[in-house]
Amino acid sequence: QKVIELVLVRGLNFEALVDDLEKLVKTKGCGPLMIRLSWHDAGVYSAGDLTGGCPNAALRFKESGEGAFAISAGLPTVALSLLAPITSKYCPYLISHADLWTLAANTAIRVMGGPDIPTKFGRMDAKSAAESVESQVGRLPDGDKGVDHLRMIFHPKGFDDKAIVALSGAHTVGRCHA
Repeated sequence: QKVIELVLVRGLNFEALVDDLEKLVKTKGCGPLMIRLSWHDAGVYSAGDLTGGCPNAALRFKESGEGAFAISAGLPTVALSLLAPITSKYCPYLISHADLWTLAANTAIRVMGGPDIPTKFGRMDAKSAAESVESQVGRLPDGDKGVDHLRMIFHPKGFDDKAIVALSGAHTVGRCHA
């Protein structure tokens, strides 16, 4: 039994993982959702009045914390359900959940015709919802607020106005749901 398990784990490799992610994005058309998942995981970071937050895949704990934030609607259910077969195959043997989400977003961008963005690895996964930030307030933008609100959210993350405009433009990736 141990030999079989070892062979199965050895059969996992980066090329197979990327191939599985490419197939997912192409067959399910979920590239924009993968980008949103990765962004929301990293976007809670702040170095302003609020500190901390990091890409640690805390969103996967739906009962509280980042997984229960209203702004994350659909991510813990839809996005993670789409990724579930890949997650069960590769996490934690080859990659952390947080690194998988970043790789999924970067792969989606390339598959949808964007640039090939190198993924840097080494993110550690949260072990529970307790490792989430306390609130989305001041960390992630509200869609009904203006430019001052966007600056309040993104300047502490190191974004200038040009970067805020570029990030806001990312909302044009995907399709409109009426």
